Amino acid sequence: MSTPELEPTESAAEPAVSPETPPPPSPPRTGWTLVALIPDDGKQPPADLSDATAQNAWCAVSALWHPSLLARASGLPKIEPIQDPSGPTPREIRLAVGGTLNLLPSGYRTQAADAGAILLESGPDRDAMIRQIQELLGAVGTPETSDDAAMIDTARDFLALGLVHWLVRDLSIAMGHHDAINEEALARETLAGADAWQNGDRPTAVNRLRAAFEVLTQARERSYPVDAYLLDLCLLDPALPAGALAAPLESRVAITFLAQADAIESQARQDPERIAALCQAITDGWVDVVGGAYSEAEDPLLPLESTFWQLRRGGAVYREHLEERNVETFARRRFGLSTQVPQLARRFGFRFAVHFALDGGKFPIRSEPKRLWESPDGSNLESLLRVPMPADRPSRGLMFPWLLATTMRNDHVATVPLVHWPAPVASWYLDLRRAATHSPVFGRWTTLNDYFHLTDRPYETFRPQPDAYATPYLAQSAARREPEPISRLARHHRLRAGVEAVQWTRALALALSSALQGASAEPHEHDPADDVAAVENAVETGKHAEAATALETLEPLWAKVLAGKIGSAGSSTHPKPRPGYLVVNPLGVARRVAVVLPDAAADLRPEGGLRAAQLTDDGVAAVVDLPAFGFAWIPRECDPERPAAPLGNVSASGRVLKNESIEVEIDDESGGIRGIMGVGESTARLGQQFIMTGLGEADGKPIVSRMKRERFEVEYAGPALVQAVATSRLVDPADGRALARVDLRYRLWTGRPVVEIDVSLSDIDPNWAANAAGADPWKHYLACRWAWPDSSAMLRRTVFFTPELSELERPETPDALDVSTRRQRTAMIFGGLPYHQKAGGRMLDTLLVAGSETGRNFRVGVVLDLEHPFHAAQDWTSPAPVVATDDGPPAMGDRGWLMNVDHKAVAVTHVGFTPTTFDDRGWGLVVHLVETAGQAARCRLRFFRNPTWARQCDFQGEAVVDLNVDGDAVLLDLMPNELARIEVSFG
Repeated sequence: MSTPELEPTESAAEPAVSPETPPPPSPPRTGWTLVALIPDDGKQPPADLSDATAQNAWCAVSALWHPSLLARASGLPKIEPIQDPSGPTPREIRLAVGGTLNLLPSGYRTQAADAGAILLESGPDRDAMIRQIQELLGAVGTPETSDDAAMIDTARDFLALGLVHWLVRDLSIAMGHHDAINEEALARETLAGADAWQNGDRPTAVNRLRAAFEVLTQARERSYPVDAYLLDLCLLDPALPAGALAAPLESRVAITFLAQADAIESQARQDPERIAALCQAITDGWVDVVGGAYSEAEDPLLPLESTFWQLRRGGAVYREHLEERNVETFARRRFGLSTQVPQLARRFGFRFAVHFALDGGKFPIRSEPKRLWESPDGSNLESLLRVPMPADRPSRGLMFPWLLATTMRNDHVATVPLVHWPAPVASWYLDLRRAATHSPVFGRWTTLNDYFHLTDRPYETFRPQPDAYATPYLAQSAARREPEPISRLARHHRLRAGVEAVQWTRALALALSSALQGASAEPHEHDPADDVAAVENAVETGKHAEAATALETLEPLWAKVLAGKIGSAGSSTHPKPRPGYLVVNPLGVARRVAVVLPDAAADLRPEGGLRAAQLTDDGVAAVVDLPAFGFAWIPRECDPERPAAPLGNVSASGRVLKNESIEVEIDDESGGIRGIMGVGESTARLGQQFIMTGLGEADGKPIVSRMKRERFEVEYAGPALVQAVATSRLVDPADGRALARVDLRYRLWTGRPVVEIDVSLSDIDPNWAANAAGADPWKHYLACRWAWPDSSAMLRRTVFFTPELSELERPETPDALDVSTRRQRTAMIFGGLPYHQKAGGRMLDTLLVAGSETGRNFRVGVVLDLEHPFHAAQDWTSPAPVVATDDGPPAMGDRGWLMNVDHKAVAVTHVGFTPTTFDDRGWGLVVHLVETAGQAARCRLRFFRNPTWARQCDFQGEAVVDLNVDGDAVLLDLMPNELARIEVSFG
């Protein structure tokens, strides 16, 4: 970035005197001697330096450089170590750092008084300190202390010069160049400028100041003659008031605003004039905006489509308020790092990134400032890795020259990033920005975007493993006393799955309609398309109650539209249409689902996709086989000619529940699960119960509650469902006091290799809950504890649907954790509950209540021997809509599919309808996919109708590659863990 233009002077001024020009002869200067006494002079400050001491040191050193004091001084102020100062002499002002007078040699105060020197102690207020010294020197009431704003501003430039002189001296020492500053030239220019200021000649004072700053720049260049880069990052938040941009935009020194889109949106609403000024500053090249998402949500723990929404919505808001500009650098203040960030950012058009978080969390820190951050698919972003130095801490200012020296010595490109909010900021930071308007003393202040453009692109990559990252979200939510830090995330997953189900039913309904009409279909007469977008916005902005209400209307509406299109496709060949139900599957995996059929006959027999049915309190429950992205038709009335469902597929014997593949034994003492095993296995794979912590310690170990069963009852025992309920109490082992009640419902369906566990908590001890609200949520919680027999088993967590080996003590995942041995794989399904903690080598706690959590109803499950756990994770949260029909089965058959992916490791996360595809090729579908096995995949994406054209594009609609079409299939090659957006035309 070019150096900002200097302000025009008020009148023609003499050119700045070059520091290399031989000085004209001048009489010896007389006056006061000014000395600052500081601790650790010429040494790197200790790591435990307090902000108070640092602020006092800043005041002591820089206050003496006020021009009204310099004009009465015999020379430039000196800096001496307070532990070993020189002897005091008459007409001296010795200013010691406040709070460090005890470091002076014994008797020094008396010695100073006897010598006629004035010994003062600095405080944090530099202006007050200056006024006190001015009174001592008789400067009060003189012209130079008038209220002239321009003169006051110039005086502050002198004060900044004093700070910069100190820091450049320390930088030179750190770089091994002790005499780098031309003190004679600096004194000549500075004192001449102070005299000019004293005489009211501001233009001359400004020119002399510039020359003085240039002397210090030349001193730095003797140690480091090439550009060093100073990156100033200013944080914005949507909660900031109007006017937050005023101070950062006051001086034309390069600055970068790290602001998510909702922060820009908030300022545009409150302060449109300054947003206009921000846009002009971006045009002028000295301001940049980095960010990416709309808001800083818990992206690593949310569904993939939620992250897509954040980036899509964020981009739209940036363009709306920043004059159609796209943000080029992906950055977040709040933790949001994961292995897939480079790929996600690339797909949304970002060119650069920052790899750090400013609010906690675990992430790898590199020694170099820049590298190529790489995702598993090979996508990479040039990224800033260096964690910024806080510019709101006075102690960091004293560390600044030493950190700058370190990067100058060690890095190919010397880089020091700074970070702060608009206010408050440290005094030293303001002085550094003021100095930068005169000369690039310490280096080039540049925006983050310009930094990437001006420096060489690194060739080294780094690809962190998933275990290198861990979020701080739970602790933060607990500290903020959020009422639902855990259950809110689970609800978000369910609602997001509901939105995607509606998106799919709408897309396929419009696609079938378009195919039948031979042209792009008009939306449904009630056109819920906008409503779907509104529901999506409500989910992603935390308006969950509003979203849930809307989904209750949209889901059956679009399912009914789709059922009608399926029913009207083709000519019926059935002589006697029968009333029934159409069950649709919005997922790309084949499912065996349990649904309730309203008003169905209680004695339904297997037919088509119907595997079994039975009457329950909720109605007739049925187990239905559904093709991936397909449907199944189920009759409403029983066909007596068909055989009944076989008995014994599901059963309950004592406390043992069983279906064709799973056996579950309920523990008689606790009411938890004694063992889950495959049918025919002799050893339990997994056990489960509920525990409470935060009860104190015994023998150095935390005390854990005991679980005692009060009731056990089998509610249903076939032919479709076996279900049992248990009621237990969690008690304090020390005194038997009841801490909570746990109501459990265990459920097995015929043909489903899944144990369903519904959890309802009540009667939680109020004292325990009150303590939990203020305690560490990882030490004080109520959890579902899982246990397995083999301590050598591998624990794999799903990360963006991919099973990844994890050795973390707190393996976070909202989807599934897989306990794998050589021959068995047992997955725990969480439905959006993301927080888990190991308890020893073979136990894991899934946190349900921690902090101020008010949620009391949860749902978890266990599935056996599933190669791709994301199948069960998607099935767990996604609905299977049921639509009553009068005529059936459809002409297409009692079962059928509308889309299909022939690779089990490829997950489809979104299907949407578009009335016009690229280049006006007609109506089509947009499909989002992700490869989950970590291996390159070649797959066929098949449809109910032959596509005419297809392409892969990024998430901004830019083409990546045209795809081959083979009959009803689109051929697609995916890299390991690749995210893909496919646009398919049928017009």
